[in-house]
Amino acid sequence: MEQTNSRWLFIFIVMSLISIMLFPQKVHADSAWLKYFRKDSLLNTYKRSYAVLDDTLWIGTHGDGVTMNDGKKKVNYTSRNTRTSQSIDDGLVSDYITCISIDETNGLVWIGTNAGLSSCNLEGKEWKRYTEKNGLPNSVIRDLAIDSSGSLWVGTPSGIAIYDGETWKKVSDSKGLEQNSVHSIKVKGDSVWVGTVGGTVSRYKDGEWRTFATFE
Repeated sequence: MEQTNSRWLFIFIVMSLISIMLFPQKVHADSAWLKYFRKDSLLNTYKRSYAVLDDTLWIGTHGDGVTMNDGKKKVNYTSRNTRTSQSIDDGLVSDYITCISIDETNGLVWIGTNAGLSSCNLEGKEWKRYTEKNGLPNSVIRDLAIDSSGSLWVGTPSGIAIYDGETWKKVSDSKGLEQNSVHSIKVKGDSVWVGTVGGTVSRYKDGEWRTFATFE
């Protein structure tokens, strides 16, 4: 029995090697995976987040800002090269990226960091920054999402901030949120789902909050 199994194993290995030698181009041609490293203009290889719109990829790194790759060119954005001047409070607020979300309707890229929130247009221009001074409950941004009305939801360790393009609205455990320490935000249709570090999952729909899960 062992001799039979060994024979079949030997045949399998030999056939596999023959297939690789005879059809190397087919094996690679069917693959759609591409790899990018520092030599391909990535700022570093520690990726924290990404977002895709059409053929354009935005990649957030841990300490080296954001890379935009549209298949034709790659542009690196950092807290240094996005500021207009030292006297103007704009540009990427930090190079430690935590999350990215693209608002296709308003033509904006929202970038969360460990020190605040930044935005730019789809061409990587017109940078703005937002911190607690602008209405965020906390400058550590954990997640971002765009709801069905086009408003931006910002998850932080101290609750949620909702931005409608003009004003900020804070949501905390005193206003319907089960727990303040938000970990993730996802939008599905007219519902906004919020997961917290404490283990709760809540849904916001039609102006009301409802908690579906609490884990001890």
